[in-house]
Amino acid sequence: MTRQWTRLAIALVLLTGAIAAQCSNDHRDEKKDGILVTDFAITGTQSLSATELAGMTGNFVGNCYNDDSEEMGERVRGLFQDKGYFTVEVKSVKFKPGDPLGNPKPVAMEADVTEGPKYKVGEISFVKNRAFASERLRSEFPMKKGDTFERGKVASGLVSLRKMYGKNGYLDAVSIPETTPNANGTIDLKLTVEEGPQYRLQKVEFVGKKEVTSRLQVQWKLAEGSVYDYTYLDRYVETNREFLPQGFDRSNVQIATDCPQALVDVRFVLDESEHPSPMKSVPCDTDKKGK
Repeated sequence: MTRQWTRLAIALVLLTGAIAAQCSNDHRDEKKDGILVTDFAITGTQSLSATELAGMTGNFVGNCYNDDSEEMGERVRGLFQDKGYFTVEVKSVKFKPGDPLGNPKPVAMEADVTEGPKYKVGEISFVKNRAFASERLRSEFPMKKGDTFERGKVASGLVSLRKMYGKNGYLDAVSIPETTPNANGTIDLKLTVEEGPQYRLQKVEFVGKKEVTSRLQVQWKLAEGSVYDYTYLDRYVETNREFLPQGFDRSNVQIATDCPQALVDVRFVLDESEHPSPMKSVPCDTDKKGK
């Protein structure tokens, strides 16, 4: 009987650990470590109701994260900034562990926060943009003047700009945001756009057996010499997956850019036994550094 009870106890411990290890959302870098937030309390705020705070803490409870209070502080800061509290100060984040042997370790989290004022969207402006008018760029941001200033919508707008420029050959384009809080409770957003060159497709190459490469070459519709749409490759792979080797993905495609010439070469490696030499990109600062 003693052995049976011992086995039962071990089984219960293993079961408890398995249940605790289940994360609604897992944000850990290392799955053998980290924390599971079982409870979360926010203190120090002045203007948020208990209902609002409960809605915010609910974004964390049941999820797993790295065991890093600084990282969690940034996550809390981002959560408040998505609610318009752009100048929020997260003074501290503390963990109170439950079962120290749990994997991930269950913790009750507490954050001391001063939220500051809640901001609305002011002016959104662009500088140094040449390829597209400011009105066109502005349409990529999903927020209107007077809306709550949400960090997440700024981020999604930046992603949309990157995609729009990339589809039109501006592979190096970046948009650098600068925010200015105003006394009237609004935030102005200015974006400096570094467009870079507009790339064109110089050559596309298929390495593998002729009967396969010939079929795929016919299916490639982006003409050499045309503006390079960086989204085309993913669409092409998905559309022609039945003709590609099993398990083929982006890692089997070599892409090289020549920035001074604004050209792109694409190579599909369909047969690894061919051992094609890697293609090399030429950065824009070659002329400045290479001589």
